[in-house]
Amino acid sequence: MTRLPFPTRFLKFGTVGVVATLSHYAVMFTGIAFWHVPVFWSFAGAVLGAVVGYVLNYAFTFRSSLPHVQTTLRYGVITVLSILLNTALFFVLSVILGLAVIVAQILSTMIVFICNYWAHKTITFDDKTTPSL
Repeated sequence: MTRLPFPTRFLKFGTVGVVATLSHYAVMFTGIAFWHVPVFWSFAGAVLGAVVGYVLNYAFTFRSSLPHVQTTLRYGVITVLSILLNTALFFVLSVILGLAVIVAQILSTMIVFICNYWAHKTITFDDKTTPSL
C-alpha cells in the first residue's frame, strides 16, 4: 500500500464511499419502489456498494500492491460484517425505532463508513498485516 497522508486517503475513501453509496441507494430505492421490502433491498444495495467499493479502494484509495486473492478474502470478511452491521442498524432504526427509511439508511451508512475506513486501512489493504513466508 502506498502511504498517502491521512487527509488525502480519507478524502479518497470518502469519494469512493459516495460512489458506492449511490450504487447502494439506487438499488435500494428502486427495489423498494417496485417490491416494497426495505430491509432486503437495503441488503442487496449494500452488496453492490461493497463490490464497487472494493474495486475503487484497491486501485484508487489505497493503491494496493497486495494480490487480489489476499485482499479479496480480507475485504470479503469485513464486507460481510459490514453488511450485517448495516442491515441490523437499518432494522433497528427503521422498524424498531420507526425512523424514515432515508434517515435510517443515512445513519446506518455513516456508522458503517467509519468502521469500514478503519478496517480496510488496518486490515484489508495494509501490507504489514501480511505474514512473511
